[in-house]
Amino acid sequence: MPEAKPRCPRQSYFALLGDLAKACFLHVKPCIAEFMPILGLNLNPEFISVCNNATWAIGEIAMQMGAEMQPYLGVVLPNLVEINRSNTPKTLLENTAITIGRLGYVCPQEVAPQLQQFIRPWCTSLRNIRDNEEKDSAFRGICVMIGVNPAGVVQDFIFFCDAVASWLNLKDDLRDMFYKVRASSSGVPSLFPSFHTQGPHVR
Repeated sequence: MPEAKPRCPRQSYFALLGDLAKACFLHVKPCIAEFMPILGLNLNPEFISVCNNATWAIGEIAMQMGAEMQPYLGVVLPNLVEINRSNTPKTLLENTAITIGRLGYVCPQEVAPQLQQFIRPWCTSLRNIRDNEEKDSAFRGICVMIGVNPAGVVQDFIFFCDAVASWLNLKDDLRDMFYKVRASSSGVPSLFPSFHTQGPHVR
């Protein structure tokens, strides 16, 4: 029986970093300026497990950093958007979409201008995952970004609606955010007439 390939140490390091960011961020924060460039360099989908854990760690750090994440967006966001649009394994696409949503939640003014670049694959990646806190924070982020840049979702709004319909157990305040997006969308010219030409493939 062939020996299993040893796990890349970076995979474990990034998983640990994400756990520490959740459990004791006070001790992680002083080193963020050193960690973020390393995480950004490891957003390479050729190394799926390493990339997946780096992506997840970035999302966890973002939720702790809040608006202070802004200086590091240039290090990570372009690669995340590129991965989100690529043909990579489902788990990585889902994780990437969650992290993009979280970055948009804490830094909407900076991330929202790129909404049109990732909104369709973002929605198709998250339409089938189970309800949980990570999905919750990602959808809050996308709602905030749509509020900042409603034009960025015009061409793909029905994909957003389809992703919203995937929820089974919504928190009341998140439901209110969806209602606000729906209500504000009526003020975006040419949105609804384009619906008949759109739509995700049902799996």
